[in-house]
Amino acid sequence: MKSFQNLKTFCFSFLFFGIYSSGDLMNNDGYMNNGIHVVYPRTKYAVVNFDIYNKLTTFLFEFMNAAKQPIQENFVYTFDVSYDDYSYQKYESFIFFVSMYTGGAHPIYQIFSVVYDTEKNELVTIDSLVKENPSILMMLSNESRNLLSKNAHIVDTEMLLEGTKPVSKNFSSFVFTPSGLKVYFPPYQVAPYSSGSFQIVIPYSKFQGIQF
Repeated sequence: MKSFQNLKTFCFSFLFFGIYSSGDLMNNDGYMNNGIHVVYPRTKYAVVNFDIYNKLTTFLFEFMNAAKQPIQENFVYTFDVSYDDYSYQKYESFIFFVSMYTGGAHPIYQIFSVVYDTEKNELVTIDSLVKENPSILMMLSNESRNLLSKNAHIVDTEMLLEGTKPVSKNFSSFVFTPSGLKVYFPPYQVAPYSSGSFQIVIPYSKFQGIQF
C-alpha cells in the first residue's frame, strides 16, 4: 500500500539521483538497450531519505558495473525497484523489492527494509530490536518456523530451519504493520528459487514481554 501521506513517489527510467542520464549503456561492443526502473519514496525525515539513498545507490552501482561488461547481441540488462509502506503507532516502515538481471537463468531478487521510529527520531534495525529485547530472535525463529511450515510451497525442511535460525541476518527485512510484525524472506533463504519469496505476519500478541 502507498498510504504514507508525507511522501512523494518518484518513478523514472535511467535518470537516478542525477548520476546517470537517459539513453543506452555503452559496453565494449557498442550501445545496447538496458532498462532501469526505480520507484522510491521521498519522506519528510532526512535520516530515512539518506538511508534509502545509500541502500539503493549500492544496488545501482552493482548493476552498472555488471552492465559495463561485454554482452551478447540483443541482450537486455534490467534493474527494477518497487516498494510498499506501512504506518503503525510511532513507526513508519518501508519495504523494498529489488530485481536485477545481468545474465544467467533468472534475475537476482533482494529485499530490504527501512524502519523509522518517529518518537526517537532514529532508524530501527533488527540489531537495535535485539539490543533492547535479547529474546526477540528466538521468538521470531519459533513463530516463523511455525507459520512457514504450514506453507505447501516449502518442502525443504533443512532450508527452512537454516533460514529461520535465531540470528539477525535471517530477520533483517521487516516492517511494523497494524496487524503485526511482517517479516520477509527472499528467494533461497527458506526455499529454492523456484518457490519464490515468502512473507509472514506475526501478531504482536506473540511477543510476550516485548513492547514495540
